[in-house]
Amino acid sequence: ATAAPRSETEIVPRTELQHKCSRQISRNVRKQLEKEVLRAAAKVGLANWPKGCPFDPDRDLYSHHEKQKHRKRGAGHQWTCGICDKVFRNEHYLDLHLENKHMNETPRGGICLADYCDMFEVCAGDSKFRRRVRHDEPFVCDNNTLALARQRCENAMAKCFPLANTDARKLYAQLSRQWCQVLDCRIRQERSQEHLSEFTPVIVLLILVLLLCFIVFIVVVCCVDYSEDIFQFLVDSRLASTESIRSMVRARDTTRATIGMNRARRI
Repeated sequence: ATAAPRSETEIVPRTELQHKCSRQISRNVRKQLEKEVLRAAAKVGLANWPKGCPFDPDRDLYSHHEKQKHRKRGAGHQWTCGICDKVFRNEHYLDLHLENKHMNETPRGGICLADYCDMFEVCAGDSKFRRRVRHDEPFVCDNNTLALARQRCENAMAKCFPLANTDARKLYAQLSRQWCQVLDCRIRQERSQEHLSEFTPVIVLLILVLLLCFIVFIVVVCCVDYSEDIFQFLVDSRLASTESIRSMVRARDTTRATIGMNRARRI
């Protein structure tokens, strides 16, 4: 029997990447690693990484691949492989190409940076608190997983910043305290709650802005000509009750009398 032909509207599922090391999560980790660790090391003059350091850019499994990806502006934002010059319609298919054709361009024994995603809280994306954005959502955390991540983080810091070097020792203490020792569910829950509480002042500020805008609107209505037409529009549109309009008319008349607007008109 022959397979039924695909309809024009049927969506063909795209081919997914097969390598166990996630490229997207590795990109997220690389971004944070360059910002938080490599930059700090460069500031104190630590340019030569010890043998076995997993944060050495030369050991990054996908680093060379990422450098060979070129995005062409215009014409649908096509992507070009810098190794063989083939063109692809989006980054995903270029990643597929690199996985299928150019894994020989990766370092032998390369480090999968995705293994360190817990360290920077980017396992589910590039935002630390993306998975929990409301107070009523349960906090999900596995202490066993974080314990392994903490041990992996400490081992990496020890290999990359040997204690025999004074500058490296100081940086080890700083980065270990900032990124490794906080890999604990209790600490993460506290930080998540602090992040959620940051939205409260924003909401209060928005309410104050809306209140201020309303006050300005009332003042403008009281002072401008054709306010009667505006009041009638509010009533017809059911945006304000008759009693509210009467209060606004009284406020308008009071404001006009206070600033001498009626007297100026008589003149």
